[in-house]
Amino acid sequence: MKYLIALCLVVSAFAQAPKPCDSPPQWEAREIRQDYSRKFEEFRKLSYDETNRRVREVEEILLGSDKEYIDRLYLYNEAKNYSLNLKTKVCTVTALTRPFRHRGVFPDAKFDGIFNIGAVGVSGEVVAVQAFSANGTDGFYTGLVTYPSCYPVQNLFFSKASGFEHSDYFDLNIGIVDLNVFIPPQECIKAEEEMNKKKIMPVV
Repeated sequence: MKYLIALCLVVSAFAQAPKPCDSPPQWEAREIRQDYSRKFEEFRKLSYDETNRRVREVEEILLGSDKEYIDRLYLYNEAKNYSLNLKTKVCTVTALTRPFRHRGVFPDAKFDGIFNIGAVGVSGEVVAVQAFSANGTDGFYTGLVTYPSCYPVQNLFFSKASGFEHSDYFDLNIGIVDLNVFIPPQECIKAEEEMNKKKIMPVV
């Protein structure tokens, strides 16, 4: 009888574990990304399109006392990465070989818990979040999303190739204001045209 009760409790616990929620497929936000392995910090304006697997990032990179300003466009369906240095106006076009990385909740992620961020008991000063984790194709992910809306709050990602990356999202808006954001800058279009004339393949 004891074993039967224990089995029922285990089954009940699994039945109650929330399934991965669906984060919005298209959104824009500010992002603070820290790379602890390479010891630098980035402030980004991020446009994310999961449906068409494309990402635009306008970055301010802090590396010690130096600052770099880079405009990056990742087109995963075309396997291309456009990177424009906003100081020098030099654009490089490279082959995109890493897999598309989900932000928000990964498919088949495991539910780890639900808790509150902020001052509990103070109206308007607390938000409920859910934690999920997953083993992705290129590393381990864990992240926080709001409950019940499933908006991304934080992503932590670890892989042997890229080390430990930490991203926090704020000022998030659902949808893409201007879809032209996924068109390469003119400097990159010209750079790619020159490469095609010389029959130079994107650098891997």
